This record gives sequence, C-alpha cells and structure tokens, in this order.
Amino acid sequence: MPRITPPVLLLPAVAALALSAGCTTSVSGAPAANSAAVEQGAVAWVDQICGSLLPYVKSAGSPPKPAEAPDAKTLVENISGYLSDTEQSAGSAISGMAAAGPAPVAGGDEIVDRLSSTLETMQASLRDARTRIEKVDINDRQALQREVPAAIESVERLASAPSAMADLQNNPELAAAGQQAAGCQQIAREVGR
Repeated sequence: MPRITPPVLLLPAVAALALSAGCTTSVSGAPAANSAAVEQGAVAWVDQICGSLLPYVKSAGSPPKPAEAPDAKTLVENISGYLSDTEQSAGSAISGMAAAGPAPVAGGDEIVDRLSSTLETMQASLRDARTRIEKVDINDRQALQREVPAAIESVERLASAPSAMADLQNNPELAAAGQQAAGCQQIAREVGR
C-alpha cells in the first residue's frame, strides 16, 4: 500500500480552518450604532452563514487516515469518498448562504460572494482530485504512489489561498455578530477539537 503523508490529506481541513477563522475572531471597536433590531438581524444572518458552512467544516476536517486502510482499494475508496463528501458539502454551503438572503449590514453581501467563489473553486478542485483518484489503477503500486498525492495537488494549492472570511474581521458589526451566533460558535468548537 502506498504511503501518503497525512499533511497532504489534511490540506482541505486547513482550508476549512481558514474559511471559518473569521467567524470567531475578535475585532476591536464597537459595532455600528444602529438599532438593536439591526444587530439581532446581523446575528441571525451571520448565524445562518456559519450554519451553512458547518457541514463543510466538519467534512473537510475529517480526512481519511491512510494508515487505517487495509489495502490500496480501500485507501482509494476512502479518499474518493472524502473528496466527494467535501465537494457536496461545499455545494450545500453555497446554497445555504444564498438562502440567508441579503445581508442586513453593508459589506456582508460582498463577503458572502467572495466566500461562495472560494467554495466554488474548492468544489472544482475537489471534483478534479476525485476524478483523478477514481482513475488510479489500484494494482499498479507505482501509479498509486505517483497519482494519489498528485490528485490532491489542486486542493493543496488552495490551502495557501487567502481566507475569504478574513473580510468579516474588517467589518466590526459582522464580527461582533459572529461572536454571538450559535453556528459560528459550533464552527469554533469543531475547529478547536
């Protein structure tokens, strides 16, 4: 069975950490001096955004463990399943964020647009990696050692991409809302485990 270094498989999880970091980051300064209803609207909206991201964070943060695969076939199936599940959860996150509707705070829609774009790019990379993994001849040890890490290369590149959620840190009202939103708190717990 080929040896695949765990960091290669953890890269989607690193990307998930980068995507979710903005939900739990403190920002100095006070929220905009709008009414409490707008603040509660911002908390509800940010909560829906984080809640939409949570399945993706969970999926991306649970890569297969190569050492636990009893054979090459199982290894390839586990990696393919992981890539497929993470791709689907990225799509669900995009749909869930769209269902949250317009942001109650200026700049929120642009943040979601950038985050959706990042997730779409991640989806395409996951799909490409899965397609490549599924074509690997499990009976060819050299092909496995060459192709399995190469299949994840496109996902690896995304780990170094800037965080789309970093914009949330620059919006004091949304950052404060993220501190109160239960969905963002769940992401923080998931990432912290």
